Amino acid sequence: MAQELWETQSQRAASAVRQAANVLVLDDDESFRALARAILEPCGFQVIESGDVRHCFTQLRDHAVDAVVLDLVMPGHDGFEALPQLKELFPEIRIVAVSGAADSELYLAVSAHLGADASLDKSRIGALCPLLRVVLDR
Repeated sequence: MAQELWETQSQRAASAVRQAANVLVLDDDESFRALARAILEPCGFQVIESGDVRHCFTQLRDHAVDAVVLDLVMPGHDGFEALPQLKELFPEIRIVAVSGAADSELYLAVSAHLGADASLDKSRIGALCPLLRVVLDR
């Protein structure tokens, strides 16, 4: 009985790994990307990283991606500019906007009007896995 239960759980885990969602983390801060990876991978997500918007669009053309974790405030081409473009070019991809800026509450509210599927203050990064699961189940 215990062996059968273990085998069933192993099969479910293997199935979950095969069906893992691909998440692209777009943030100019390398340490935030590393933290997001450290949080997402144990939850079963496959993580792709990008440090700028141009590289993000290249990654999206080269990889099947289910969701993008998008930093709103970056030098050069920022998340506010990228968000409408992402929604237009890749409408099937879910977008979770993130910000750690002083005005992050305002920025995250604006991101909803620009088409973000969800938003999260970087100080609450621990909630990223459950938030992505909800967003991807829509």
